[in-house]
Amino acid sequence: MMMMKIKTIIIIIIIIIIIIIIIIIIIIIIIIIIIIIIIIIIIVIIVIIVIIVIIVIIVLIIITIIITIIIIIIIIISSSSSSISIIIIIIIIIIIIIIIIIIIIIIIIIIIIIRDFNRRRILRFDASKLKMTHF
Repeated sequence: MMMMKIKTIIIIIIIIIIIIIIIIIIIIIIIIIIIIIIIIIIIVIIVIIVIIVIIVIIVLIIITIIITIIIIIIIIISSSSSSISIIIIIIIIIIIIIIIIIIIIIIIIIIIIIRDFNRRRILRFDASKLKMTHF
């Protein structure tokens, strides 16, 4: 009778330990999933903020270009001497060229960032697939 009681107690203890281990594993998995979701959300938010900032910068550049062109046109119209107007026109052309170059550089940077982000995503997916086949 005593042996049976000891056996049942041992079985109960083993079952309790297994249940505790399973609960701990489930909690760890849930925590890992939550952390991954939070990281993904943070990355998405950062990307969105970067894109918004870049768009705002481009818009500001375009506005400044338009304003400078208008001011220069007004100056040219108001100035009567031809030598000053020629100098101003040359300055305008130089400014416009510089601004266009800046915009092109910004666009190239945006494209590179987006491509890099997509490439990293693809690599991450490949790594997870490899892990799946490995285990």
